[in-house]
Amino acid sequence: MSIETDLKKDGIEVIETLDTLRINSLARNISQKICETFPKYGFNQNELFIQLSRLNMYKAKMPERNGRSKLLL
Repeated sequence: MSIETDLKKDGIEVIETLDTLRINSLARNISQKICETFPKYGFNQNELFIQLSRLNMYKAKMPERNGRSKLLL
């Protein structure tokens, strides 16, 4: 089963692919917040940023689910 099939089954519709500038902005904010929230785990913010910035990211329309989102990996 493909990821597209799984997304469609869960009612998730990909609207657009995020551009590099937006991905880098999100990666910077996420890596900073993870490192601030979990200082005892020894995350390297720069390495975390690099890994996150290499991910494909998308804007998607998701159905309402009791105010909770679903994470797909």
